[in-house]
Amino acid sequence: MSTAFAAAIRERARQAWQALQQAREDDDVHAGLAAKNEWEDVRRLAREHGVSLLLGPQAEEEADS
Repeated sequence: MSTAFAAAIRERARQAWQALQQAREDDDVHAGLAAKNEWEDVRRLAREHGVSLLLGPQAEEEADS
């Protein structure tokens, strides 16, 4: 796997995580559902390609709640 590919996945994950956090702050249910779906999709993609996502120690736990 290329470094550029891994970087693209990490950037997509960063954007998805930020969108999820923003939706929670705004109490926007629709945006939250869309962001959670994107977050789950990018996590799956990262797992399938062996890309680690380092977004903080509680990132995955909070996203699952």
